[in-house]
Amino acid sequence: MTAKDVAARAAKLSTRNPSQRPAAAVDASSTDEAPQPTRSAARSAPRAKPVRVSTDLAPQSYRALLAFCAELAESTGRARVPHVEVIRSLILELESSPELRATIRASVIQQMSK
Repeated sequence: MTAKDVAARAAKLSTRNPSQRPAAAVDASSTDEAPQPTRSAARSAPRAKPVRVSTDLAPQSYRALLAFCAELAESTGRARVPHVEVIRSLILELESSPELRATIRASVIQQMSK
């Protein structure tokens, strides 16, 4: 299999809908250049489904999370606050707060250097 064949096959497979192939991938063997994907094939659709993330926590970290959730539930008059809501809020804050990003960056670097 030549480089042209591989490039043509990659262009064909990269399209979202198998029935719609980019014009460059129609017949790669008839040109001397490798096919270039069309603009729509180069863009990928944003992920629509949530991504599941699992992690293991140290028992003391888990107890701290439980204590925070219980304290938050008590202060807001709720029966409980799910752990996932706290984690989602932490991620949103991480995205929007440069100070928090710097703090977390330093903490992660310190933990990884142990």
